[in-house]
Amino acid sequence: MPEIEAYLPAAHAALAAFGMASAQLKPISKTENAVFRVTDAAGAVFALRLHRPGYHPRAALDSERLLTAMLAEKGLIVPTGQRATNGDWYVAAETPDPEGWRHAGLTVWHAGETLQSRIGDDRGPATRGWFERAGSLLAELHTHTANWTPPAGFVRHRLDADGLVGKTPFWGRFWEASCLNAEEQKLLSEARELVRARLIELRAPFSLIHADAHAGNILISGDRLGLIDFDDCAWGWHAFDMAVSLRSAWGEPGFDGLRERFLTGYEARRALPTGILKQLDLFLLVRALTLVSWCAMRPEVVGDDWKPDLLDDIRLAMAAVG
Repeated sequence: MPEIEAYLPAAHAALAAFGMASAQLKPISKTENAVFRVTDAAGAVFALRLHRPGYHPRAALDSERLLTAMLAEKGLIVPTGQRATNGDWYVAAETPDPEGWRHAGLTVWHAGETLQSRIGDDRGPATRGWFERAGSLLAELHTHTANWTPPAGFVRHRLDADGLVGKTPFWGRFWEASCLNAEEQKLLSEARELVRARLIELRAPFSLIHADAHAGNILISGDRLGLIDFDDCAWGWHAFDMAVSLRSAWGEPGFDGLRERFLTGYEARRALPTGILKQLDLFLLVRALTLVSWCAMRPEVVGDDWKPDLLDDIRLAMAAVG
């Protein structure tokens, strides 16, 4: 894909549709999505996102806005969408992509820094308090989503057994990635069958989840924590959300202590699911499997030396699941 500067004309056109043609634009990041910082004449700051082509249909993007609006009303710090001059949440912007266009959406810019920026790669005892607060944050999220009935027409994908390890999982057929040799494909096929058998029989809390609540998507804003980047939000098991948050600490010497503090924070706001430790073992394996697809599709981002460590993690996780 082109570099982010190539999307500036599309970003300016999108801003005009939001009634902000004279606002200042600053490129921020481009992975799947191209993101810009927007500052209007009054000094208000927004984030403009040009969504990756083909990932979500318009109805799913509109549904994401409905979800975050509900969460904001409940007091959570989450992306707050702005409507275009025609009343829509999103507008189509012509881009240099082969598809020719992307959905463009505008949200209020929440001041702060991500948890990842604050703690870096440290997952030692000094970070346990942060993970306790992260557990509390996810418990609050799950309480609100479990008690919410979405309106008619609400559309988000499902990270159930089929969505995670079925014939056409949402994040791709990881066990067939072209970068894997025959032995590695066999390992991942075995992991897939193990996970599928466990998920089919799993009876555990399931509602709308963030699905990508790692430290880079947890915002520290003043003395509060919030969640950003709901691009992957879906119907899913609560324990999957929790495993995503804990994944970066998995395998570290102090993981058990950090996980305990995370669960303490969660339990302070919401009852823990029955058998949560075994659920976390299962979903830590699931998260590792989904990362195979992510890495395999982004060699320009992760390079080609990711496989040994991730496959070792998968072997260890399979042993933990049993």
